[in-house]
Amino acid sequence: MKSSFKIFRAFGIPVELHISFLLLMLFIYVIAFLGIISVYIAFLITLLFVTVVVHELSHSYIAKRYGVKVGKIVLLPIGGVSAMEEIPKDPDKELKIAAAGPLANLLIAFACFIGLLIIGGVGSLTLESFFISNTPSADLSLFLANFLGVNLVLGLFNLLPAFPMDGGRVLRAFFAKRMSYSKATKAAASVGKQFAILMVILGIFFNFILILIAIFIYLGADQEYKNVMISSKLEGIKVRDIMTKDVNTLTPDTSVSEALNTMFKQRHMGYPVEDHGELAGIVTFDDISKIPENQRDTPIGNIMTKKLILANPEEPAMNTLEKITKNNIGRLPVIENGNLVGIISKTDIMRVLEVLDTKPLE
Repeated sequence: MKSSFKIFRAFGIPVELHISFLLLMLFIYVIAFLGIISVYIAFLITLLFVTVVVHELSHSYIAKRYGVKVGKIVLLPIGGVSAMEEIPKDPDKELKIAAAGPLANLLIAFACFIGLLIIGGVGSLTLESFFISNTPSADLSLFLANFLGVNLVLGLFNLLPAFPMDGGRVLRAFFAKRMSYSKATKAAASVGKQFAILMVILGIFFNFILILIAIFIYLGADQEYKNVMISSKLEGIKVRDIMTKDVNTLTPDTSVSEALNTMFKQRHMGYPVEDHGELAGIVTFDDISKIPENQRDTPIGNIMTKKLILANPEEPAMNTLEKITKNNIGRLPVIENGNLVGIISKTDIMRVLEVLDTKPLE
């Protein structure tokens, strides 16, 4: 069953709704129908998610202009997620990509303000007008004020100087103009962590939600720093440099029992499966462990994974690590000119990182 459904395409980028988002919207309109919240609130929440899509499309549009591939945008209950490749390490490009989303929200807020000026609704507004209340309203000035407030908060919140917020990437781009990319990431992540600690302190005295946001920011900053450190250490290293070239393979008619004995004897937990010299699949210990003992005469061709994710010898090792991590798999067959030339595992990459761990970063 698909977890998300495409609703339209913009700038060549599919925009999808996650099933959990559809359930959330259904829940919102059900409670609006029951009178727990007003239809006005439900409508504003819907428009809020529309602005989230605009926010993500703004990021993605600028990223595509710089050659970054954007797979899709998925709308989740927590917001929008753009499936894009690694952001360029050019400070100017990263700054523009990161700032595009918040800028879109601030432009919408500005457009609402212009609308208020046109209808003459600015003078009659109070601070409370910029916050949504559970009161049905057909007042255009109140609606514009509410929508202005929502977009202003979204834009400014995303500019907080902390990963994974857009402001954290803007801050890194600023630092990267003055120091190496890895040091810029470390400095920006440090600012983000300190900001998160401050939010925890404020959350203790004012609002518990601030503590949850702070945890999200702290963990995001820490993960971003770790990813960049790994990327920095693996820079210039290709799959060819670390893959296992002497690959032991099995055939589709090898029994589960024979494959298990091979694994124990050679101490490898996964093997490519070749059929008459062509790669047909891959079988792992996890696949075999699911087969009951009384069925271990089953050919591995019946249980092997046939839909393969592959690596290329000239591919950067970091790209391969991202494939392995994203798909939660242990190893990738390495193919060159249609032939199996090696296999690379997450363990191989981690071993290289351990060796390089003592090498100082720039």
